[in-house]
Amino acid sequence: MNFKKHFLILILLVAGFVQLQAQNSLSLSLNAAKKYAIEHNRSLQQADLATQQSQQTLWQTISEGLPQVTASYSYQNMLGYEMELGFAGNTFPIELKPTSNAQLQVTQLLFNGNYWVGIKMSKLAKEMTLTNQKKSELDICKTIAESYHSVLVAQEMQRVLEGNLTNMEDVLKNTEKMVEVGVAEKTSADQLRVQVALMKNNIKAAQRQVELGMNMLRFQLGTDPKTEIVLTNKLEDFISENAVNGMLLESFDIEKNYNMIMLEQSVKMAESEVQMAGANFLPTVAAFYNYTYKITESDFDMQPPHVVGITASMPLFTSGKNCSKYKQAKLKVKSADIDKQSVTDQLLLQEKQLRFNLRNTFETYQTQKENIEVSTAVYNNITKKFEQGAASSLDLSNANNNLLVAQSNYIQSMMQLLNAETELNNLFGKK
Repeated sequence: MNFKKHFLILILLVAGFVQLQAQNSLSLSLNAAKKYAIEHNRSLQQADLATQQSQQTLWQTISEGLPQVTASYSYQNMLGYEMELGFAGNTFPIELKPTSNAQLQVTQLLFNGNYWVGIKMSKLAKEMTLTNQKKSELDICKTIAESYHSVLVAQEMQRVLEGNLTNMEDVLKNTEKMVEVGVAEKTSADQLRVQVALMKNNIKAAQRQVELGMNMLRFQLGTDPKTEIVLTNKLEDFISENAVNGMLLESFDIEKNYNMIMLEQSVKMAESEVQMAGANFLPTVAAFYNYTYKITESDFDMQPPHVVGITASMPLFTSGKNCSKYKQAKLKVKSADIDKQSVTDQLLLQEKQLRFNLRNTFETYQTQKENIEVSTAVYNNITKKFEQGAASSLDLSNANNNLLVAQSNYIQSMMQLLNAETELNNLFGKK
């Protein structure tokens, strides 16, 4: 019985450990990483809260024009004061007794130009906040893509360096055997040992680069710093000649760009400010109803329990203040129009530049891909000659360095191509 009990406890502990490991590990494709970041990134959570606040601000503005009901209670004690009332040469004292009233007041705004314009501006503010949230999501997805790609590049560089290290260690072992039998010089083996040591240092640097990229990705995803992340995509998954050509042929709808949308909303907001300034010249009309319940009343009370009325007010002379506000608002509209045109020109120029960058980086990638094939063939040929004594260790070292440079340039060209694709996708408004 004790054995079964201990065995059951062991199973539960193992299951709990496996579950804990699963909670602290994430296997993510790039698309899954973007979705995860949209849900957990703290900056986006703040943007969502701002959108919710704008909704409450809109409702607050609307509620100001809806019926308002106020209840109040008052108590007055004149401390025995007597008022003398004179009539036909005689005076009559009237004692003012304590009074207490409960009052209910209902008010309704009938007309106010600022109120209706205020609702319009609150709706615009909500739309601008929502647009900003969508733009923040797009920017976060762009950042996630760049970080995801950079980690893959660092991992690929580490893999390439480890493969080169294995090859160099094999050559070093063969060279040491050749030195032992007198076929090769000891200096050749010494040079190879230095090359191996340098390669190990480069691998450690690549490992640190991978961890640095992972930490940045964890921060952008909004995960715990200790969460283990496994990237399920490979660099090759994102590189396609058809995809590049498709992006180059895709038209750019500037009206769907979030920067342009926000500028158009800014122009509308400036125009609403003109309407708000104009509404300052209009009257404000409101209706009210008062009901007073007299809990205790004095003998001399002339206040009726029910009162209905209308109030109206209109500015007649403000020393030019309202005119100045109106002119300032008109100038803001002109300024917003200029900003819109300026950004339109910038976006169109940016589109041309990003298309050029994508085309240029893809051509560079194709060239580097061919270069690495040639460098690999040269390195393999020099290695065989070295083992046969037909090439020196210097030749082998140069061939290895050339191969490393070719591999580094190839991987870097992949990163540049992916960044160019990401930038153009971001301009097109694609997550």
